[in-house]
Amino acid sequence: MECAKNAGRELNAIDTMAESIRKAGFVDIHEKESKWPIGPWPRDKRLKEAGVVNFQHWMSGMEGWCMWLLTKFGSPQPWTKEEVHVYVAKMRAELKTPRFHIYQRARRVWARKPLADELEPYIKKEPSP
Repeated sequence: MECAKNAGRELNAIDTMAESIRKAGFVDIHEKESKWPIGPWPRDKRLKEAGVVNFQHWMSGMEGWCMWLLTKFGSPQPWTKEEVHVYVAKMRAELKTPRFHIYQRARRVWARKPLADELEPYIKKEPSP
């Protein structure tokens, strides 16, 4: 998280997206939090399928994110490519361990654009000539 902050790309969008949508002027904001499995461990068929897909996303995407963040913004100093490869290999091995039931937090946020009469307090009216 610190590396991402140093890069100007904070990774906390899951916690701030509702407020960002509110600040953008949307109304009637709703949120739904859930947990997405990483891997085929769930017994439920739908969750198992989602876990397999999510697992593939993690396996294919983590090296790019880690390489960029850690070699440029690593703490206390930037990492070498070799250090990142070792780190990612260890993460992949842990994700593949069947006794670990890993999931990630997820949040959906949806809202609607305000209607014209809901915008009136925010619109400055031009004086009539």
